[in-house]
Amino acid sequence: MTYIVPNYFIENNYVNLIKIDNLLCLNYIIKSQNTSVYARTTMHSMGVVIDGSKDIHINDKDIHISKNEIFFLTQNNYYMSERVVNDAKYKSLLVYFDDKFILDFITKYKIDIKIKTEQTTVKTSYKDDVLFENSVQTFQEYLKEECDTNLLKLKVEEIFLLAIKKNKKEMYSFINTILTTSQDRIKYILESNIDLIQTLDDMCSITRFSENKIRRYIKKEFNQTPKVWIDTKRLEKAVFLLKNTDVSISDISTSCGYATVSWFISQFKKYHNQTPKEFRYKT
Repeated sequence: MTYIVPNYFIENNYVNLIKIDNLLCLNYIIKSQNTSVYARTTMHSMGVVIDGSKDIHINDKDIHISKNEIFFLTQNNYYMSERVVNDAKYKSLLVYFDDKFILDFITKYKIDIKIKTEQTTVKTSYKDDVLFENSVQTFQEYLKEECDTNLLKLKVEEIFLLAIKKNKKEMYSFINTILTTSQDRIKYILESNIDLIQTLDDMCSITRFSENKIRRYIKKEFNQTPKVWIDTKRLEKAVFLLKNTDVSISDISTSCGYATVSWFISQFKKYHNQTPKEFRYKT
């Protein structure tokens, strides 16, 4: 099973989840045994490992996050997460944030991103940094006490500022990645998750936008209805995979979001007047 986060936490009414403007903060449940999960992110995220450790596998990259380390991840990543307990404990603090939080943050603190590089992941340590350690500890206590949300938001901003001070180049590259993709955020999310999208409701769930906003966006950008857009993007992806890979017809069907192989073949033939197999051999 693949978890869509933070959607999963929202839909399951996690008691430890706190919403603050453009932020979602989660004091993660302590685990008593090692666990592995597959996840996709619909918001950018920051994870602080308090106890235990965590391994994240993204495409061809493996990242190990130890106790007293912070991990930043851009939106719309698909990964496997392995949580490793230490003395029967695993605990982390999670913060999910959107583009607006970043835009407001750099404006508020007059941060000038004079960098062209882009980076979707950043890891930094706060061990042996007294101010950084105190900031994380205070944030954890604030979450426990469910204190004023304005204080929580300020504490998140403080952690961001300390992470920039500690690791300026990589953090600026991370922020730059968000800034350069912000204008096409909805398109980026939808296209990357086409295998999970069957209906307009799915589009809303993945993007966390209303039906009206999705309809307006699809109409404005593509002059299509959501259904036509879904069908078009599925077939575009199928054509690309048929032309450029040796992936089986069955696997292509699954990765393009079709419920069955027979339905995929039927739809493909309807639009291209030939089956996927015939199309592959003719190109």
